[in-house]
Amino acid sequence: MQARSSDLGYGFCRERRPEGAVVVYTDIPDYAEVSKTVPVQDLTVPRISPGSRVWVKGRPYGWHGAEVAGLSGFGEYLVRVPGLDSDLKLSADQFKIRWDRPLTDPVSALVRGFCDSPEYYEARSALLDQLVLQRRVSRGYTAVLSAPVELYQHQLDTVARVLSDPVPRYLLADEVGLGKTVVAGLVVRQLLIDDDEATALISVPSTLRRQWSDELRDRLLLGEEMGGGGRVRLVSHADLIREPGLREHAIVVIDEAHRLLPLLSGNSSVRGDLHRANGLLLLSATPMNGNLADLLGLLNLVDPVAYPINSLDSLRTRVRQRVEEAQYLQLLTYRRISPYKQRMALDAILAMHGTDPEVIRLVEECRAETVEASAWSDLSYYVRETYRISRRMIRNRRSNGVAREYPVVGRRPVFLPIHDPTRALVDDFLDQYREFLAATSAGHEASKRFAYMVLHALGGPRSMLHYLQRSRAFHGDERSMREAMIARLQSIDTEARIRRACDVVDDRLAKDLKVVVVGTSSDLARDFYETARKRWGSSVAGHLSSMERAQQEEEVRRFLKESGGRVLVGDITLEEGRNLQEAQVIINLDLPLDPNRLEQRIGRLDRFAFRTEPAEVVVFVEPDSEWVTGHVRLLHEGIGVFNASVATLQRKLAEVLDELITRLEREGSDAFSQDLSALQQEIENERVEVDSLEEIESVTAASDVDDASMAELRAAEDNVEGLRNAFQRFISMRGGIGLPAEWNEDEQLLRFHTSRRRIPGLPDDHVAQVLPLLRRPRAYSRSVATRQKGVAPLRLGDPLVDWIDRYLRTDERGRTRAIVRPSSTVREPAIWMSCDFLVEFDAAHLAAESEAVRRRLRRRGDALFPPSVVRVWTDPNGTAPDSMLDILEAPFNPDSDEVLRGRVWDDVLAALPDWQPLCRMSADTALEHLRSLPILGTEPAVSAQRARKEVAARVAVIRARARRLPTDSERRAAQLELEREEALGAALVDGVANPAVSTIACGVVVLWPRV
Repeated sequence: MQARSSDLGYGFCRERRPEGAVVVYTDIPDYAEVSKTVPVQDLTVPRISPGSRVWVKGRPYGWHGAEVAGLSGFGEYLVRVPGLDSDLKLSADQFKIRWDRPLTDPVSALVRGFCDSPEYYEARSALLDQLVLQRRVSRGYTAVLSAPVELYQHQLDTVARVLSDPVPRYLLADEVGLGKTVVAGLVVRQLLIDDDEATALISVPSTLRRQWSDELRDRLLLGEEMGGGGRVRLVSHADLIREPGLREHAIVVIDEAHRLLPLLSGNSSVRGDLHRANGLLLLSATPMNGNLADLLGLLNLVDPVAYPINSLDSLRTRVRQRVEEAQYLQLLTYRRISPYKQRMALDAILAMHGTDPEVIRLVEECRAETVEASAWSDLSYYVRETYRISRRMIRNRRSNGVAREYPVVGRRPVFLPIHDPTRALVDDFLDQYREFLAATSAGHEASKRFAYMVLHALGGPRSMLHYLQRSRAFHGDERSMREAMIARLQSIDTEARIRRACDVVDDRLAKDLKVVVVGTSSDLARDFYETARKRWGSSVAGHLSSMERAQQEEEVRRFLKESGGRVLVGDITLEEGRNLQEAQVIINLDLPLDPNRLEQRIGRLDRFAFRTEPAEVVVFVEPDSEWVTGHVRLLHEGIGVFNASVATLQRKLAEVLDELITRLEREGSDAFSQDLSALQQEIENERVEVDSLEEIESVTAASDVDDASMAELRAAEDNVEGLRNAFQRFISMRGGIGLPAEWNEDEQLLRFHTSRRRIPGLPDDHVAQVLPLLRRPRAYSRSVATRQKGVAPLRLGDPLVDWIDRYLRTDERGRTRAIVRPSSTVREPAIWMSCDFLVEFDAAHLAAESEAVRRRLRRRGDALFPPSVVRVWTDPNGTAPDSMLDILEAPFNPDSDEVLRGRVWDDVLAALPDWQPLCRMSADTALEHLRSLPILGTEPAVSAQRARKEVAARVAVIRARARRLPTDSERRAAQLELEREEALGAALVDGVANPAVSTIACGVVVLWPRV
């Protein structure tokens, strides 16, 4: 066949229109109508936007894709047609406006000759594949993909659990340092993506506002949503109490939520508003064995029906029962269990939950089976998940498998001696003052005051001097002792500890390390800060109680962001809530008596970090002091706080502190020298009990993000070149859109020019939409994005990528294509058709109150049956053999291939007069082949079974919870929730068992005998 580029055979098709009307191009997202008829007098010029796509009728068959180049005058338009040297002048009724919605039946369009050049398909298809893959591996959680954060399974699982719930009300109780802030930010980000009208209110302690602001701006890219008029507001806990309209927000997030509880005491109005909030996310590291009153207060906020504020005794009983239950659940899955223990475990579980029909059934199955049978693990899993203390509390721990990939690198103690000749003076004073108190029969308050004195004395002579100078609690003979001691301390050198700390800092700064120096005594910390500023100048930052909050924030920011060795000096104000994992060393000017406070302090560094070495914890020891030696031994050998986190042992450590305060006045330094072996055993017993309870209460199996899903996600993220090539094709090939992009190889960043007013391939109204989205630099690689401030990964969830995704789904160009290709493999012309099928969860059965809720439910379906694109090559008789695929899938070659349009149709229709039935038969064959593949054969059945199990587990939890509720009204509310979950579950199962299939593109290659 000879090309006839000079004779394209254009003709025009006039449609009958109402008198005085024209076709008006409209481009409204979310499947707007294709066009509408508007009276001429209501229009303003220009009526049709330049760049608008149109169809022009061809002869003898088919249509030509064209583009409106501008307005000619007298109601005519300049229309640019590929292959013509000059634009045509056409009136509006001489062309058809192309759809601005998905082409639902591309086969019918292709049959009628509505065919684009294959260059459109080749420019777009690879990027469409990438976007479907991103949706598949993210399970629809595009906020996760598009935020410049590292991807960790336990965090993604928590995001999925919260967002898959139509009522997102949860307590995130992860152990310190596992990234609760990131999880909360991702939840907020997803809700804003899901609903353009959604807003979020985030309440944090005042000292953490700057830290949260930086996280939201830099790590979650929500800076444009913050500030005046933004959709994200950041307020303090005190401001939250006065905040109106809590129920208007999509979600309210409260960090360090246990610190809000005292402000809610007696404030039923705010508590009620939080109860009725659309979504509520509380963040608190409060462990299961901590203050149960606080735990109840938090659970009451997220689930007031199940946890009335006056049900502390009930919660205490439930926790005890859960601890006992944990021991029996461990026996159920122990393979070498004796028959006696086997019966004992089953009898105990049955005694606890004998009213539950499912428990009864599983227990009977276990009694009839060997320990290796699945019924044992089924029973353990069922009881574990169904009878959680709260299904609305999510807790991850460092020691469980969920967080195993999270780089929390730990701590390493370094004990450095101080030889201070003045230490004996301080120790003698403590002994004398204790004897004085014993002689006066002082009470409990005196014991507490003495413990407070010991706390400062352990920090050395200078700390002791500051304490005595500030204290006003001395009377009579006590005052004389105090004044005499002050005089003696003022006459001696009290700088030994500060000098030793300076030597350590000097050594670490020489290694370019970031060093945190903390003192329990604010006066001692201030003294060191002043010395440090004189010694190291601007390399020193502070976080002291004497500083204004804004100064504290700026000093910490400078310490973290500026490169090289730096020093941050802080007091007790630095010990809670701060993220200082970018530092490598913490130097303790002194040590608190409270082990829990010391854990909080070390935990500022011992948390998520990319460094490979543990945080260095510097502890000063004084071998000549029984007081200091005894204190350090108690913390190190008895409690073990310098070697590993003890964050889960808060209750036991509080007991240790209370006992120590009582004994100090009575026993002096001997109070530290308790039986450390016995204490170690008590600590270990407590840890085992806590571990047993937390093991069954912590997250154990991902709801949406299991190991296989995580592996698929990481594999897609690693394919940086695939994404880069697809995007570059889209913005550089003819048939894509010419976004003004510049790739910087050194930075590995993609930057866009926003000064242009025209973008090739886009109408002007689209250009106006996309230009504001080009300001931020993008990266193909996630690791590049996470290393640089303000850089977004090029992923779904980013406003630009979401715009491109909508554009590609609604723009019909590239959906159909047809070419004639010379080939020596055929003796007569032959049709081969390519069909691109999108197979996905069918959401048609899902009913929801709002589109935002509907999207959350859709994600559950995507998790059960992830979307896939399947390409099939067929003719009317079957699929193409592998030997043909290289020929059929070869890129369009304009030197040999011809686009099927204009006069080319003459030869094709002469050789293939039954063109239409051949095309339809080929498409039917493709669909028939698709149905024979696992994706429509075995996979829906397997996914439907998973869906049934998931739904059954959710329903069982709600049903079991309902049985425990004390009042009829509470049980009725739970019954409504149960009915809702069952209805949603039925829709999920139906949508998975019968997935939706759509043809998103098709193309024909007519193989023509080579002459």
